[in-house]
Amino acid sequence: MTKVARVNAEKKIKDCRQLVSSKKVIKCLEDLFLNTNNGLVAYEIGHEYEKTGKTEEAIEYYERAENLFNQPIYKNMARAAINNLAIESLLAAKKKKRN
Repeated sequence: MTKVARVNAEKKIKDCRQLVSSKKVIKCLEDLFLNTNNGLVAYEIGHEYEKTGKTEEAIEYYERAENLFNQPIYKNMARAAINNLAIESLLAAKKKKRN
């Protein structure tokens, strides 16, 4: 991704984040993703879904981001988010099993 494309994506992501509800933020980001197919946008959608507790949707977008990113540092960032959600799910299941 060129520097100009990255800056434009970051600005549009910031604009989406200014919306009031998580539902509106996600809708704005999903529309942006449909138009750009940008890894950074996919990552941000994953993050929004994670914040709302929608783990499966979050993982789906983190995986999309991982596949779209070219640079290893960003691929690793997306993979770390996926792994963290997997660990949290395992810990929650283990805690639920104990109770």
